[in-house]
Amino acid sequence: MDWKIRQDRQDDRTFILETLIRHEGHLDNRMYVCADYLVSNGTTEPDDVRSAWAEWKRENPENYTLTPL
Repeated sequence: MDWKIRQDRQDDRTFILETLIRHEGHLDNRMYVCADYLVSNGTTEPDDVRSAWAEWKRENPENYTLTPL
């Protein structure tokens, strides 16, 4: 893969993660996989990203619980 294409994909993933973090107010581990999925599908419009994230959360519920130390 050409370095330019890799850089573009990385920039798109970063943009999507920033959009999701602003939308949710925090980082969710599922956002990384969702961002990769959206970049692969060419989805980068903020409204589309937020809609896809809502669907992603429904289809991929958190499967862990945090316990205090």
